[in-house]
Amino acid sequence: MRRAALLVTFCASCSSGMSHAVVDGPRPVDASVDPTVLRVDGQYATAVTLQQNTCQGITVQSMPTTVAHTPGATDLTLTHAGQTYAGTVQRNGTFATVPRSVGTTQELHTITISGQFSTTGFVATVSAAVSHNGTHDCDYTVGWVGTKDGEPNVIPG
Repeated sequence: MRRAALLVTFCASCSSGMSHAVVDGPRPVDASVDPTVLRVDGQYATAVTLQQNTCQGITVQSMPTTVAHTPGATDLTLTHAGQTYAGTVQRNGTFATVPRSVGTTQELHTITISGQFSTTGFVATVSAAVSHNGTHDCDYTVGWVGTKDGEPNVIPG
């Protein structure tokens, strides 16, 4: 029962705009973290929804996302469902990946991700263009909502 109460408390804080989750009381903020240095590295529980789709047989599934980012850097990588996407992030938290092709020449998905980090997570749009044997066939768009696990992100502005 206690575990269920902790999950409910965590989810309630996700929608309240707080900068960190409340589990058994407020979590202390690390005073050594420089608020002027961008920090978005970490694990994110990622809810995934199919938003637009002109393809046949596209299904999506919520999975965790790992963001690798050195504090203050503009480069980052996002790893989701076993695929890694390289990109850049700005001081205000906006990010975008370079297009990455996944699959084979028979069915190739060229994927680009763009979004916005906040102190508690991120929102992103994943755009995919699908080609079959080198000919563009269809497109789909997926929405991601990532909730940060651990210390809050630092978004200097």
